[in-house]
Amino acid sequence: MKITLKSPAKINWFLYVTGKRDDGYHNLFSGYHNLFSLMQTVSLHDTLHFEPSDNGGINILSDTAIPVKENLIFRAAMALKSHTGYHGGVRVTLHKEIPMEAGLGGGSSNAATTLLGLNKLWNLRLSEKELLELASDIGSDVPFFIFQEPALVEGKGEIITRMKFNRPMEVFILIVKPPFGVSTSRAYKEIKNYSKPDNSVVEHIKDVFFNKRYDLLPEIMVNDLERPVFRLYPELKEIKKTLLNYGAIGALLSGSGSSLFGVFKESDMAEKASELFKDGYWTRIVVPT
Repeated sequence: MKITLKSPAKINWFLYVTGKRDDGYHNLFSGYHNLFSLMQTVSLHDTLHFEPSDNGGINILSDTAIPVKENLIFRAAMALKSHTGYHGGVRVTLHKEIPMEAGLGGGSSNAATTLLGLNKLWNLRLSEKELLELASDIGSDVPFFIFQEPALVEGKGEIITRMKFNRPMEVFILIVKPPFGVSTSRAYKEIKNYSKPDNSVVEHIKDVFFNKRYDLLPEIMVNDLERPVFRLYPELKEIKKTLLNYGAIGALLSGSGSSLFGVFKESDMAEKASELFKDGYWTRIVVPT
């Protein structure tokens, strides 16, 4: 038996860091912080193949070298084995398309996809609730990818409100990643001030995503990590300015970066903007999913 699953990237339409947790919980990526974010998957994705292995081990083949202790596929598989007592093994083949250290959730997505894939491959029959609990222990973005649909994400990432948009967004998203990454943990350590969204955010979500008022996108596109990350990497601020100057409705750092994305009404506008980032940059035009 072999299972093949897509592992999508995500963007954050907004990301508020609302404060530190008082329960002592520490997340590998966001530290002790509480988050409030609207997240959505996009058409960029990795691909994972899962095959049973007789030796009881977890073997990961990839075209990208990832140290074992940082490999969230390995952590997810080990979490399942520890939780269930399952003794079988697996061979996982990862075909990577999502760049690393980009704020696009590639590692978290891979972890969630591994939980979903092995739950099926190993016939574990874990409930959605159990999978979410395991996902939450791996990383703040991982529970979101269990659902792989637009959602408001709160707390340490475990509070998820799924958003049922009435029809797909009719926009094109240009993702731009410079030739360097940003450490998520370092970005969160640089946070100096916390913020909370006001009630207008909810109203703007309705207008933008249900009534297709894309002109209001800039009203919700806020990322509290931009200020500290731009302070560390001024080039990222210039990329955002360029996207806005060349026709993007809105532009934002995705997660902790280093990628930024610009939202365009027309695909040819996104294509023209992408031409500005030929030398040394990774770019991709995607659509929301």
